[in-house]
Amino acid sequence: MRKLLLFFAFALFLVPCNASAGKPKGHHLYIISTNDMHSNIDDMPRLATLVQEYEAKGEVIVVDSGDRIIGNAYVDDDSRPGMPMIELMNEVGYDIVTLGNHEFDKGPAVLENMIQGSDFAWVCANVEVLGDMKPIKPYKIVRYKGAKIGFVGVVTTDMGGRPAGNKSSYTTFAFTPDRETAYTIGERLDDRCDFEILLSHMGFESDQRLAAMDSEYDWIAGGHSHDVAGGYYDDSYISQNRKEIRYVTIADLYIERGDVEHVTYEQVKIADYAKDPHIEAIVEAIKARDPELNTVEMRMLQPATQDGIANFTNKALATYPYPDGFIPEVCFYHYGGVRLSHIARGDVKRVTLLNNDPFVSTIYIGEMTAEQMRRFILDKYNSGTVEQPDKESHYNYFRSTIPYTIVVSNSISPISGKHDAVDVLFPTLEEGRTYRVAMCNYIAENYIDEALVETQFEGLEITVREAMLRLARKYGIKGYTPDNNVYQTETKE
Repeated sequence: MRKLLLFFAFALFLVPCNASAGKPKGHHLYIISTNDMHSNIDDMPRLATLVQEYEAKGEVIVVDSGDRIIGNAYVDDDSRPGMPMIELMNEVGYDIVTLGNHEFDKGPAVLENMIQGSDFAWVCANVEVLGDMKPIKPYKIVRYKGAKIGFVGVVTTDMGGRPAGNKSSYTTFAFTPDRETAYTIGERLDDRCDFEILLSHMGFESDQRLAAMDSEYDWIAGGHSHDVAGGYYDDSYISQNRKEIRYVTIADLYIERGDVEHVTYEQVKIADYAKDPHIEAIVEAIKARDPELNTVEMRMLQPATQDGIANFTNKALATYPYPDGFIPEVCFYHYGGVRLSHIARGDVKRVTLLNNDPFVSTIYIGEMTAEQMRRFILDKYNSGTVEQPDKESHYNYFRSTIPYTIVVSNSISPISGKHDAVDVLFPTLEEGRTYRVAMCNYIAENYIDEALVETQFEGLEITVREAMLRLARKYGIKGYTPDNNVYQTETKE
């Protein structure tokens, strides 16, 4: 839409004097939606080609539903974190975006730099800035051919009233409930807009619940849960494009006499589009900025699955030479923090290992009993409610160097609507005994009782990345065979 004002001005000179005698023709407005790009710069050249193809047909608005960063060291570890992605988005022609939970991961200064460096608008209705940053507007209304299109943004508050992530990332922000806020803003804009779009980073289940509330949104362009979706739920169309620009949704709005007469939606595979040479050259330049990221650290002798990468990460925590000769007997890592879905057989570059932990997690060491371990595993498994679902609950979220079995109730909980866990069995641990434990800071700071962490743990400045790189270099080019087994299981009581 950045060219829209120029388009209006130019169109005035093209209208013939007897234009009012002719029948007005309809116009197509194409809205291209992405979500959860997670610093995937490799597919930005394909996205650029797609945008250009639609610009050749008519006017285009490009939008995104959050989590543009965190997932690629070429972007996240840049001297100006996140800015390579913003640079590419400016070139592609983005117009309006909302916040995802990962936009906060690098802190308010990085978020502010990204906003200031953007040629596009940021909207989010349920965030309040408490620091020195400029407030983020809740919505934006775009006018095209007499029709008013409203874009509202909202970010998930599914982790105790705030977005998922480390608590420290949100100290200068406050949040209102996601669905309730989105509903209220939608009602407020109903009389002001001909078509309402919610750029939602709440997750597919929350989007469906919002639609069931008879919200005023014509289209909920979703994100956060990495689903592939496209269809009507109640009166709202809900779409989501998995993650990392694998899919894109395009809405074709046919506008006549200032009214949106009808809308069609299409979801396409980005792999079907060729790479734009100009954007590809920018991507290659970004990758060349830090040559060390392209250093080969190890060789994978067989393909590693996400489970195998989780086991490798825990092994890195288990074998690191900690101060004072501390040797862990048990290590925990959260599955949501294993950001790579696989590692192919062959050489593994440093950038790949860093991409497995884009959060630059640190390590906590300490002591726990089996009962204390059982408690935080159960609490996480049973977290969330029907009103506020936790997309990371009700599965084996915590991976460990020890096997354990989650015992699940035969009955469905009326609170969660799912089978809750009732016990955790540790076949290799003794009840009542204390064990030396290592874990990433995300678990210690978000899932373990604060008093327990304060009295029984020590936070180190050693990063998970350091531990992974050390283990990788131990194997080097002689190679590592991944353990792709899962040692955390479930059973019915």
